[in-house]
Amino acid sequence: MANRRFEMFQYRQVIHRLRMGESDRAIAKARLIGRLKCAQVRAVAEKNGWLGEVPLPDDATLAPLLKPITR
Repeated sequence: MANRRFEMFQYRQVIHRLRMGESDRAIAKARLIGRLKCAQVRAVAEKNGWLGEVPLPDDATLAPLLKPITR
């Protein structure tokens, strides 16, 4: 899955699956995102408190925080 671009809806779907308790390996097996990038998304989500019961922020809030991991 190297050098693949991800759309915001894909990041939102990954965060949703993380909230449901799926592992990085299960998300990678579903071919949504690789394990290493999933771990990076998990770290950003945990740091910002998105894995709890709070509503997921809008795209304008997510984009700047997820942009550094899109490289």
